[in-house]
Order: sequence, then C-alpha cells, then structure tokens
Amino acid sequence: MNPFAVAAFTVERRTIRLKTPFITALGRKDSTENVLVGVRLRSGVEGWGEASGSVVNARLRPTMLAAALRRMAASCRGRDARALAALTRATRAAGRTVLPAAAALECALTDAVRRSLGLGWAAWFGGAKARVETDLTLSAAPPAETAAAAQRAAAEGFRVLKVKVGTGYAADLARAEAADAAGRRGGRRPALILDGNQRLGRAGAVRLSEACLRRGLRAVLVEQPVPAADLGGLAWVSRRCPVPVAADESVQGPEDAVRVLAAGAAAVVNVKVAKMGLIGAVETVAAARAAGAGLMIGCMQESALGLSPSVGLALGTGAFGFVDLDSDWLLEADQPAGDFTRAGPWLSAA
Repeated sequence: MNPFAVAAFTVERRTIRLKTPFITALGRKDSTENVLVGVRLRSGVEGWGEASGSVVNARLRPTMLAAALRRMAASCRGRDARALAALTRATRAAGRTVLPAAAALECALTDAVRRSLGLGWAAWFGGAKARVETDLTLSAAPPAETAAAAQRAAAEGFRVLKVKVGTGYAADLARAEAADAAGRRGGRRPALILDGNQRLGRAGAVRLSEACLRRGLRAVLVEQPVPAADLGGLAWVSRRCPVPVAADESVQGPEDAVRVLAAGAAAVVNVKVAKMGLIGAVETVAAARAAGAGLMIGCMQESALGLSPSVGLALGTGAFGFVDLDSDWLLEADQPAGDFTRAGPWLSAA
C-alpha cells in the first residue's frame, strides 16, 4: 500500500468576518467566504489548502470554487501525492478558469507531502530566512478612517503601508497623505505602496506618484495602475512614473511574467500563490529573477491556514523585496489556524 496515495478529501465553505470593511476601487467586503479543501493520504496524514472568494469575479464565488474543488479533488483520489507537477497539470486542466481552486488543491497536496516528510513550509522551500516583514493594507476609506487605521498600524509596529487608490485623484492623495501623517505621528515615516487595483489610469498613476513625492511622502511602489490586459498602458506608466511599477493582475503565472517584463511594463512582479499555485509561483520567481526584476509576494483574503504556504515561500526563498502577507491580520480572530507565527508585521516559521 502506498502511504502517499490520496485516500479521501473534504471541501467546506467558511465565512470569516473582516475587522473593518475592506474597500478597493473594485468593491467592498465586510466578510470573506472562503473554501477549504483537505486531503487525507492512506498514511492518515492530512493536508489543507484554501481558496478565497471574490465579489468582483463571478467565477470565484464560493459555490463555483467549491464545485471546482470537488471535481478536481476527485480526480486525485488514488494518485500519489508526491507527483505534484503531474497532479497540478491535471487539476488545472479540470479547473480551467477557476485557477484559485486548483492552487488551493495543490497547496493541500503539498501540505500533506511535506508533513509526511516532517518538513515545515519554510524548510520545504529552502529555509533562507528566519523571518520576513509584511506591509499592512489600508482600504480605500475616507481620509479620517485611513488616518485612524494608519495610527493603529504604527502602534502595532507596521512600517510599510499599502494604500488602496484608484477612487479619484483628490481622494487618493488625501488618503496617502493621511496615512503618511498618521504613521509619522506614530514615530516613524511609513513607506507607502499605492495599489491602483487597475483603476488609476495611465496619467493618473504618474500624477499621483509625482504629487506624493512633491509632498515628501515616501512612495516606494505603484501597483497595477491600469487594467490587466493593458500591457501598453502598463509600459507607458513604467517609462514615465518616478516610482517603480509592479504588475499584479497582469501576471497570472510565469508566461505572463515573461511577457510583461519583456515589454518593459513593470519593475516588480507580484507573485500570488492563491492565484497561480506553488509551482507556478516558483516558476514566476525564476522568470522574474532571470529578467533582473524585483519581486513582491501578495495574497487574497486567505485565513492564516491559507496564507501559510505563501509565508513559507517568502521565508524559504528569501526572494521578495516587497511582502504583502497581511490577510490573516485583517480578519477576525475566529479563523483557521496557520503554520507560522506572527508578531505584528514580522512573520516566522512555527
């Protein structure tokens, strides 16, 4: 009997409330409904993954994610979980456009294998770092709410703030200034990542970046200012923007990273395990490194359980200059536990 063969699986939906409403240029969420997938090997060892739902993309609604996960997990029953590359190709083919479901199942399979071998997530990926520092995301709320959130973040030790923008020049600038001022009152000048969520526009991204720098704000990155498919627009911004540009939604895997970087459309690539899976994430890291680009690691709205592989990838490779792994911190405490430890912005292996 092969102890690594997949014996059974489980799929369950879980609703977790956010501490405060999460607002972006694309919509608002007060809670996240995620789908957990567990696999059990014949040895009895279990592994878990998580897919985060979306209010924007209908394909990523919990019902769709759960159905895709049941279909994909069933195709793995009886297979050797160590054949991760082959199983990943098969599940992605079965999942088609529901790639976060395929990513969650890949994480669950990998989790079971690495537990069987007695390895932590960070060790699985190489154990390069003992800890990494993450930013904290501030929603696209009114400036007063942003200032209050930034003050809390400073008190909790966060030194990098990711500010959601793309809601209009005046509101975006006021929000960035409020975050900067609140952070400085907390005793340190925060670094600001301006996240456009595809809604800043070409000229808007350059205008906002220039205004932030003129006012002495420490803007260090502009993330996905234009629609994902607008590669020409992303390149236009990258050529003119005084702040480095990161590609997020434009990069769904290593092929996209090669295309974006070859076009000179970004200086930094955002890698998200939740949308490209672990193998895809590692391949994207390799592609970006080969092109001499910077790397960011991000998340969706995973609980600590779902965030664990991403924390392990960040710790294990030590590859990321920008770390945006704050989803568990934004959720209420009643969430599935993760396999890492957190001390404010500092993440380390469990």
